Amino acid sequence: MNRVASGIGSVLALTGLFWAVDAPTWLGWFIYQEQFIAAALGASLFISFCGGGVKSPDRANSRLLLAVVEMSPGLMGLAAGLWLCVRYPVLQADVIGNETEAIVLSVVLLALSLEACRRSAGSVLTIVFGVFFAWALFGYLLPGMLATKQVSLARLLPYLALDTSSVLGAPLMIAATTVVVFMFFGRILQNCGGAEFFTDLSSAMFGRYRGGTGKVEVVASALFGTISGSAVANVMSTGIITIPNMKKAGYTPQTAGAVEAVSSTGGQIMPPVMGAAAFLMAENLQLRYVEVALAALIPSLLFYISVFVQVDLEAAKRRIGGISAAELPRTGQVFRRGWFFLIPFVVLFTLMGMTELQAEPSVLLGVAAMLPFAFRVGYGGKRLSGRSLLKALKDTGRDAVDIIVICAVAGAVIGLLNISGLSLSLSLALAKLGEGNVLLLLVAVAVMCLVLGMGLPTTGVYLLVAVIAAPSLVQLGVPALAAHMFVFFFGCLSMITPPVAMAAFAAAHIAQTSPLQVAFTACRLGWPAFIVPFVFVFSPGLLMGGGLWVVTVSLLAASAGVWMGSVAFAGHLAKPLSHASRLVAVISAALLLYPFEATAVG
Repeated sequence: MNRVASGIGSVLALTGLFWAVDAPTWLGWFIYQEQFIAAALGASLFISFCGGGVKSPDRANSRLLLAVVEMSPGLMGLAAGLWLCVRYPVLQADVIGNETEAIVLSVVLLALSLEACRRSAGSVLTIVFGVFFAWALFGYLLPGMLATKQVSLARLLPYLALDTSSVLGAPLMIAATTVVVFMFFGRILQNCGGAEFFTDLSSAMFGRYRGGTGKVEVVASALFGTISGSAVANVMSTGIITIPNMKKAGYTPQTAGAVEAVSSTGGQIMPPVMGAAAFLMAENLQLRYVEVALAALIPSLLFYISVFVQVDLEAAKRRIGGISAAELPRTGQVFRRGWFFLIPFVVLFTLMGMTELQAEPSVLLGVAAMLPFAFRVGYGGKRLSGRSLLKALKDTGRDAVDIIVICAVAGAVIGLLNISGLSLSLSLALAKLGEGNVLLLLVAVAVMCLVLGMGLPTTGVYLLVAVIAAPSLVQLGVPALAAHMFVFFFGCLSMITPPVAMAAFAAAHIAQTSPLQVAFTACRLGWPAFIVPFVFVFSPGLLMGGGLWVVTVSLLAASAGVWMGSVAFAGHLAKPLSHASRLVAVISAALLLYPFEATAVG
């Protein structure tokens, strides 16, 4: 069954790539996109339930019975997804005449999606769905702003399964196409030595300087984040090398773990390839992905400036030197051996910046341009082959499953909010809570993101809060891009924010130290990510808005402010700083980060 799941994973990835470049149109096939994503959901449910294999009891009859029991949900999910794929045009055209069929499909797909989501992302999103489902059914009985439109179960279930504002909506479409394309890109890079190239490049460029091991960790994790797209995966991939190296050099275990956790978390907000939620943001705002990536550039640079400065000052405080030149690769040699890894990034941004081509075909053209070198040369002893290419497809399909089922359930929650009128009610309630005070509402939204992030991945946090809270911010005059970017940033920060900080916990396991100490240290290192989102809401220059002069002034002032704040947190410059000096640095940072009228909006 594992082999079957792997095969279906390959098909899931291939069809995602196929659809992402609009191949059906080229071939003259008329297929609704809802048919494609229904099949993708069915395949994902099968992999989710059957991809882990079947436990093997001693007796053959028990083994057969257990296999049937464990496979049944996956087979039901696959069958329901394929049935909806085939029958979608008929059901969409006459849902009333086929009401029973639509209800059965809805119940099966929703129940299995909820269980698959619970297995992959915990119970939070499942509970959220349950609360809003009950609210949508019985909310008309509630008083005041809590009241909803009356919706019958017979109308609600087909809506959730068939409407493009629900399960078969934009989140699931983006997950099954755009996210699959970029996951495939990352897998190709990994299979031909991309991770080793980025690590060697970081070592060659920064290893010789003070605190070299820490700086290599920061840069390598930022670069690797363009491949993995997951903070925890990033930690587990690069941290097993960089964290022991930092400890050996003289950094404390909690600092070594925190640097890895915060750097890996930053990979989701760092262009050119950001986390999956960034693609959903582009779709929600009806912007091209390149516009979202450019808007995130300055805030992400400020984030890494802070981490880099504090790593350097921590090294100065502990007198940690650089790595011996004999142990480091040479920059020129690294580039000569791995320059072709830059091809996809150059092609991606050239095509998106200079043509109307979308991100998906752009990145696939970039991969195609790199493939001859990946097959012929490779890096670090890794070359692409037919077998590793097939493995990349299998791994992409498996990697995409969690995102797909999360987006399916999140889409169902969005559908509940829309059909019941709750999205408008909650937005109005939040706006009233803020009482016209944008800052107060921003704090409430930030807290909401961090609380939801205790049990949800970034994608789930962004989808929910973007529907519930972002409209309230826009209603109070916050630009839509700034509002959604604010939600995205705080959704990412849940990875390092106590009490549940998955990236910090993963790093603490490698560093063999207290998870909470790592999480709190990571928050200190990544402090701009908690402050800069508030700043860019009022200062459009930090999101590349307002013209060259505004962008330049905003960048210089914010960079200086982040540097001063990082010095204050580190408590060290040329020598240890007194409390008075650190206070001066904090005040200076606050003044530099404050959005003056020259750059502010609103």
